[in-house]
This record gives sequence, structure tokens and C-alpha cells, in this order.
Amino acid sequence: MANDLIDIKVATPPKTASAHTWVEMHLPDGKTLLRYCAWGVGRVLFSASLFGVNITRATFKFGVWLCDGFENGVKRLLKVYDALPYAGTPITQVIEASAVVVEEPLEIITDIISAIEGKQVMIIGEMGTGKSTLAQYLAYTVGGRVRVYECEGTPTDWQGLEVIGEGENWTAIELGMAEDLEDLSNQLKIRTERGDGALAGTERVMIAEEYPELVSKVASSGEWLERHARRGRKAKRFTVLLSQYDRVAAWGLEGKSDLADAFYRIRLGKKALAHAKSLKNEQLINWLKLDQSHCLLDDQPLKLPPYREMKAAALRGGSTIFQPYADNVNKPEKPAENDLKTAHQADFTENCSDNDRVLWRLIVRFGEGKSDSTIVTEVLGFTGKRYSEGVALLERLRKQFGGTKE
Repeated sequence: MANDLIDIKVATPPKTASAHTWVEMHLPDGKTLLRYCAWGVGRVLFSASLFGVNITRATFKFGVWLCDGFENGVKRLLKVYDALPYAGTPITQVIEASAVVVEEPLEIITDIISAIEGKQVMIIGEMGTGKSTLAQYLAYTVGGRVRVYECEGTPTDWQGLEVIGEGENWTAIELGMAEDLEDLSNQLKIRTERGDGALAGTERVMIAEEYPELVSKVASSGEWLERHARRGRKAKRFTVLLSQYDRVAAWGLEGKSDLADAFYRIRLGKKALAHAKSLKNEQLINWLKLDQSHCLLDDQPLKLPPYREMKAAALRGGSTIFQPYADNVNKPEKPAENDLKTAHQADFTENCSDNDRVLWRLIVRFGEGKSDSTIVTEVLGFTGKRYSEGVALLERLRKQFGGTKE
């Protein structure tokens, strides 16, 4: 039985710790120590990043606050500074006042005869704009005999005038322009020998309808244009060219800017509007749309006389101007032409009695109830420097026909 007994050991109860009791503590091994070190490094990095973000945020907030303060200070300073040139007036009021659009009034030309003095003229416009009427008005107002180059006109287009080239007679136009060139040479010779005074009373006007067509059909048209452009006005030769085309090439002036500068361009109707649009001048465009008498002289606004007034002047001029053409001192007239002088060029001799009789009929018909000055300027067509000549003519006609019935 003694061998069956089991030895049971009872654990000894722990001793109660006291101040003098030592507790056995074991240091962590190497792996554990490395693990704690790695954790510590990570914790420091996270803390450092959060600290950096907070510092950066605080720095930016301070920068924004500093910029806002600087901006507000500068704005306040600008309010005072900007008012200094305007005697203390706030700049906002100055801007409001200056923002109002003020359009300068157009300097409108109303005296076309004075405006075109010294140069030749091109009249550009589509059909029906009154190119022919304006050309005749200029011719009769400037004064002198009138010759018209017209290849397609009708008998009623240029009544009372010498018309060359009807029915596309290019040969006649060629001969006429050759005669013009010879006449111009003679005029310049007289001017050189005897001065400008010797050319008084020899004025002539040449009108070329649709001149660009003549450029390709008449060989002498280029020389005719060039010589009259350069020296025509000095020789008392006034040239009026008409066309529907506004291109330099159509006139034969491409690459000849000096010749182009010898001409004023009068643009009518849609041609004037198109040119104003090319100038980007809205005020000028709106002015042109107001009235048919509004047109352009080069780039300037031009107001023409009323159409009825121009037409009446053309009719009066056509009834008082008797054409032929050649009366140059160096090229005497043909005998048959001596009896057909113009009213402006009448030499007041007994040989012009037929002309006097026609003039007197016009005075009786159109001058009734009008003053002498109106008769001289409107009925007889003497204006400007030729007014005194018209007064003398009126007095002579009254002495000659005043006691008779015509």
C-alpha cells in the first residue's frame, strides 16, 4: 500500500512584497528593442509632419492677412492720390464724366466749286445717281466751252453740247483727243510767252463719260489723261471723268499715284457708302444715308446743291452755250465756227447778233421779276470773277433790244 501513495507537492504561496523586496525584471531581447525603436521613429515623423502643416498654415494665414492689410492700405492711398490731378474730385466721378461719347460735328463741304479748285475731277457712282447732271453743273459753273466724249449717249443726254463718239465712234474720239492735246500744247506755249493773263476767257471743259472704257478703246486716252492731269488746270482746261468703277486699275492709273493725286474723287450713292465703310466712320455713313445730295469729296462729306438747281443750271447753260470748240490763238477757228461762240466767250461785236437775240429771249422768258444780279448769275450764267462781264453784257443787251419786242 505504501507504494500506491502519490507525492503531491503544494505550491508555496508567494511571499508578500515589501519595500525591501526585489522583483526580478528581465530586459527585452534585441528584436523587441528594435521593434520599439522603429515605432518611436514613426511616431516622431508623424508628429513632425503635423507640426510642419500647422506651422505652414499659420504662416500662410499671416501672409494672407498681411497682403489684405497691404491691399486695403494701398486702395485708401489711391483714392487720395488719384484725386490730386482733379482738384480733389473723386476719380469715379471723373471716369463717369469722361465715359460719355462725344461726336465731333462733321465739317461738311457746301461750296463744291471752291473745293475742287486747282484739280481735275472724277465722278464715281452707279447708274441713276446724277453723274451727268453734276458734270454739266460743274462745267457751266466753272465756265468755258464744253466738249463731251460719249460713246453710248442719246441725243437728249447732252443737249446743246458738242458730243463726240456717239454710236461707239472710237475714231472720232481718237481725233478729238488728239486735237485736245494740240490745243493744250498751244495754251501752254501762250502761257509761257505771255503769262496767265493771256489765257483769260479761253476756258474749256472736257467731260468723258465712262472713261475706263476709253482706256481700252482709244490709244491716245492715256497721254490725254496724263497731260491734262499734270498741266490742264494751268492751261484753263478742266477735265471731268465719269465712271461706275472705283478701282484705280480701271482708270489706267495703277502705279501712277502722282496722276491720281491730280484728281478729286466725288463719290455718289452706294459708292460713297462703300468708301465710308472702308474708312470705318459710322458717323459719316449715317450722314450719307440722310439725303441723296450727300456724297463724298475724297474722304470728306460734301453736300451738293439740290438736284433741281443743278438740272436748271445745266438747262440754262445748254441753251446759252453754243459749241464749237477750236478757238485757240495759235490755232484760229474755222470760218463756219466763228458764228457759234458761247455766251461766256462772246466778244461783244456786231457779228454775234444771233447769239444776242437768243440771250435776250432767255432774259425775257426767265428773268421777269428778277433782279439784275439774279439774271446775271442764274439766267446768263456769269458767276465769280466773270460777274462784271455778265453785268456789261446785260446792259448792252438792254440797250440793243430794250425798245423792241422779241
